[in-house]
Amino acid sequence: MTDIVSEESGALPGAMHDRAGPGSGSGTGRRTLTIARSALLLAAALVVCLAVMLAVGLQLMQGMDRVADGWRDYDLQAATRSDALSEVRGHLGLGGVIDHFREGAQAGTAGHAAGGHAAGGHAALDRSLALARANLAIYRDIVTPGEDEARAIAAIAAFLDAIQVQMEDPAAAIPAEAFDACRRDAVKGLAALNSHLSAQRARLTAATLTDIEALQWLMAVGGGIIAVLVLALAGTAVWFTRSRIVGPLGRLVEDARRLARRDLDRPFQGGGRRREAGFRRDELGLLGRSLEDSRTALRDLFAAIEEKTRRLGESERRYAMAAAATNDGLWDWDLESGDFYLSARLRQMLHLPADGGDPGLAALLAHIHPDDRHAVLAAIRQGEHGADGASFDVEFRVLPPNPKPEGPKPDGPTPEDAVRWLHLHGIVAAGPDGRVARLAGSAADVSDRKSYEARLVHQATHDFLTGLPNRAYLIHWLRESRAAEGIGRSDLALLFLDLDGFKVVNDSLGHAVGDRVLVATAERIAGLMDAGEFVVRLGGDEFVVAVPSGREAAIARAQGLETAFQRPLCVGGMELRVGLSIGLAVDDGTSDDPDGLLRDADIALYRAKEHGKGRTVLFDASLREAILIRSRLQRDLTPSLEAGDIFLVYQPIVSLPDGRLTGFEALVRWRHPDLGPVSPAQFIPVAEETGQILPLGRHVLERAVEQLGRWRRMAGGAALTVNVNLSARQMWDERYVDDMLAYLAGGRAAGLKVEVTESMTVADHDQARAILERFHALGVELCMDDFGTGYSSLSHLGSLPFDIVKIDKSFVSALGSDPRQESLLCGIVELAHRIGLEVVAEGVETEEERAVLTRIGCDYAQGYLFARPLSVADAEALLLDAGRP
Repeated sequence: MTDIVSEESGALPGAMHDRAGPGSGSGTGRRTLTIARSALLLAAALVVCLAVMLAVGLQLMQGMDRVADGWRDYDLQAATRSDALSEVRGHLGLGGVIDHFREGAQAGTAGHAAGGHAAGGHAALDRSLALARANLAIYRDIVTPGEDEARAIAAIAAFLDAIQVQMEDPAAAIPAEAFDACRRDAVKGLAALNSHLSAQRARLTAATLTDIEALQWLMAVGGGIIAVLVLALAGTAVWFTRSRIVGPLGRLVEDARRLARRDLDRPFQGGGRRREAGFRRDELGLLGRSLEDSRTALRDLFAAIEEKTRRLGESERRYAMAAAATNDGLWDWDLESGDFYLSARLRQMLHLPADGGDPGLAALLAHIHPDDRHAVLAAIRQGEHGADGASFDVEFRVLPPNPKPEGPKPDGPTPEDAVRWLHLHGIVAAGPDGRVARLAGSAADVSDRKSYEARLVHQATHDFLTGLPNRAYLIHWLRESRAAEGIGRSDLALLFLDLDGFKVVNDSLGHAVGDRVLVATAERIAGLMDAGEFVVRLGGDEFVVAVPSGREAAIARAQGLETAFQRPLCVGGMELRVGLSIGLAVDDGTSDDPDGLLRDADIALYRAKEHGKGRTVLFDASLREAILIRSRLQRDLTPSLEAGDIFLVYQPIVSLPDGRLTGFEALVRWRHPDLGPVSPAQFIPVAEETGQILPLGRHVLERAVEQLGRWRRMAGGAALTVNVNLSARQMWDERYVDDMLAYLAGGRAAGLKVEVTESMTVADHDQARAILERFHALGVELCMDDFGTGYSSLSHLGSLPFDIVKIDKSFVSALGSDPRQESLLCGIVELAHRIGLEVVAEGVETEEERAVLTRIGCDYAQGYLFARPLSVADAEALLLDAGRP
């Protein structure tokens, strides 16, 4: 059998390919006909033989069926047609139609004397004609006649019709010559039909002979092919069994015997080995390859054992030299004999005499720092009870040798006095019975690493600039304190400090001066600390003071800090003043989280700075609740905006001279699904701080503009207006302003007024002017909101493109209590009118306030006197009541 080429190349290990000779022909991409594949091929060949036999048998059966079916059909058709043709011939011949026709014709010539006899002749003739026609129809219906048969049948039928006409109506009969011709055609037709039957039988006989010859040829050829296939299959099976199974098995048995005898010098023959081509790539060849690999591996193993034995002696000598030269110490403790070996280096590290004999465990512990002896004993006990191969580690301090007597010492520690750190590593070795028999290991001097780690820990827990502990130190200290004291109320208090005015110093004098201020601040705070108190720098200008003595001591410490920082700091020859805002939190025992106290102090600091800085605020639960609500509002603002829980209400603005409704101010409201109505004073600052004011402001603008358009259409195009507030965050966001102006540029600016507080324009007057002029260019009227509560700068009022001044509610509310208030309001109104501005008074709630404002010439007003902020439906009802369609 020859090799079969295939794309697979992983049937046998790569070693077989490597060791095959150059003439093996079994390179990459080839595979040999293995025993399994050979069995499959033999089975396939057997299937082919069976298929050939089946095909030959089917062909013979089909051929015999064709011959039988042909003769069966011929017998059925030919017999019926022959009988019908014989009947037709009989009814036309002697005693048939022609004889009866002649007798009838003669009887007609003889006259009426023979009338009775003539009637009998006609009856016989009719019967003969009917029988002849019936048999002719049977012949025609047996099979579709050919063209010649159809002419012959037509001639016979025409003759029968001529006789019928001649007998029934002699006057209509055809001439005698034509009648004779018709009779001759009928006779010829009978002869033609008879000849057709004879020719059909001859053709069927010839076809049958041809089919029989073909079947004989098929039997001969098919039988020969089957015989050849069977002989080839049998011969192949015998050859394959002898050459690929029996022979290789014998060689494998011999190789196995050689392997058992350790005869490993000569290569094995292998189960499928060829003379010059290596091992066959079949199952037995693979087995032979495995035996050959085992022989090679065993031979190499024995050689390696000899080599390792030689090297082991060298290694032992080399190890002895390395142990003498290494910087680490080595130790070995035989638990069964009690022998305790310490290398010379380890004796030196433990300050043991080099020639003092093997020390016991007690003598060894005497040179270890007392605080570390327990850890060393625990590690050794762990090793004594460990599993074979287990390891253990421990680090400990070694006492300095020969402690010096008391007396004056030189400045700084000497190397001899320094405490050294050792790292002891050990492994466990078990005896044959499974019990620990030996402990051994090494010891390394890790004093430098310990010193470096201590420096790292200090850097990680202390501020680099001030040297104070940092946040990590404070959090760790708080957690340790809570763990030591357990759950419950403690006297611990935290003061969270923030420098007021430090940003101005840092920005104006530079970061270098700012750093010096922080250092001076840290020194001043640290100088005020009592025993048990300490100060931490969290970062930036934030410090925390820990007071473990309770609330009263913490309040006193906060007052002392406020007093101390009323004096300026001396920094680089300069006297700089910074203030302190302090948040104070005392542990009330309600929180298990040590970080919670720091968070509470931070919340109190936030409230202190929110209320004007330079003060101390003591934390209480209401502050935490406010922060939680603030966090909830921040989290729920955007989802509520998308869900429609945030909506607009509209407060009417009326003309004071005639009481006419001129417009509305759009105000945003929030109906929280859980908290209920939320005041804008709560959520607007949250939105400003987080940037959520931008989508909120865009929502307000779009809803207000859409509503204004609908109302103007309702009012028939009347000059109705809607005021929208613009926050500082919105105004100073360039992209937001661009988007807002692009939205209004599409014809949506008509009737829209934008309210801006005066304080928003102070930070950058020129930039504010440029932004406001862009709104003015679109036809948007600008209102200065809350005039009088901020800077009340007349220069700003005249230089910025405002159209309207809105007087704050605080001025209007004071009209009844302060007689000078009317004069002040009159001056504001007169000044605004002189520079071309209209005036709107906010917060009008009484008729007296309305009368005063009308008397001094105020143009417009809004407030509860006219209407509270209205829903869209109520605002539309107000429009209808005002006479607007």
